[in-house]
Amino acid sequence: MNRELENISPSTFKFSSNHSSPAAKWRRRSRTIPALVLAFALTWLLLPALLIVTFLRDLIRDRTLPTVRLTVFGAWWLSMELLGVLTAFFFWLIFAPPKKLQSDRSQRWHSRLQRTWARSLAWGARFTIRLRWSTEGLDCLHRSGPIVVLARHGSQGDALLAAALLSGEGRRLRFVLKQQLLTDPCLDVVGHRIPNYFVNRDSVNNQEELQNINLLAEDLDQDEALIIFPEGTRFSQEKLAAALLNLHETSPLRTATVANLRSVLPVRTAGTLAVLSASKADIVICNHVGISDISSLQELRDEVPLRNPLRFKLSRVPRKEMPEVSDEVAVTQWLDDRWIEVDEWVTKNENASLPKTWN
Repeated sequence: MNRELENISPSTFKFSSNHSSPAAKWRRRSRTIPALVLAFALTWLLLPALLIVTFLRDLIRDRTLPTVRLTVFGAWWLSMELLGVLTAFFFWLIFAPPKKLQSDRSQRWHSRLQRTWARSLAWGARFTIRLRWSTEGLDCLHRSGPIVVLARHGSQGDALLAAALLSGEGRRLRFVLKQQLLTDPCLDVVGHRIPNYFVNRDSVNNQEELQNINLLAEDLDQDEALIIFPEGTRFSQEKLAAALLNLHETSPLRTATVANLRSVLPVRTAGTLAVLSASKADIVICNHVGISDISSLQELRDEVPLRNPLRFKLSRVPRKEMPEVSDEVAVTQWLDDRWIEVDEWVTKNENASLPKTWN
């Protein structure tokens, strides 16, 4: 590994702003980890009764058994969460006493834990809520060299799905994630031992955020991928209207380019430019359709079993084929052009006929 976290001064790199100090982590985890243990114990203790009640409810209302499926998946999720936290504690016992928690070996072990956790959750979703997916362009992940992944953000599960997809192809991952995900104890603990940045999307002064995103992108190893969601938030028609209005006020020239977007949000360029200025890695654009944003448990229940399998499309752009980052206007135009292509593919394939074979 070219760069170990132990070689980065805590004063220059943080995993998140104001949420990664020892006091902040212990304060947060003293609530989230006991809550996880309690939820796991109660769910599995009451699972037989829960299954009977939900089965009878579904028998009357919906014989595809959505509530039963969600209950089983919830129990599986809690199990994987707790197993991940316990495994991370075991790793801490091995690496922390000799002060090797940020060593290359430790980070590789934690990356494998991340891969196993993500793929186990995806596997559980497949057999409970009927998550299925296919991938076009998977071979672009097999070429040598680090990559920066610009991923479309269409649903709450995008980070998990991206982790399952890319880590399954042998990539160790670095993520730019929203700070709210620190309430997930497994993401919190493991995410603070391998390179990630939990960004505060509502920060008034984003210079510290951009500095840490920039540091995160430095010295990617040959088998690493940095994943960032350039839209900054999940897509909705309301968010698209607001984003276009904001661009009209702050960057009217860009508005003319992206005014016809229908299915994705315009790129928030600051974070993406911070990544590209720190890394010369190739770009992989990760597009997908199949799961829309779900804002409530009732909406999720209404979608289960999932009717629309996911379709991923990956395309790799050699870094030499894009403008130099020093030309911010040209890079911004290049990103907007690529995102128009993303939008066209999503709009065309959102309701297209489904492929015959699925993972």
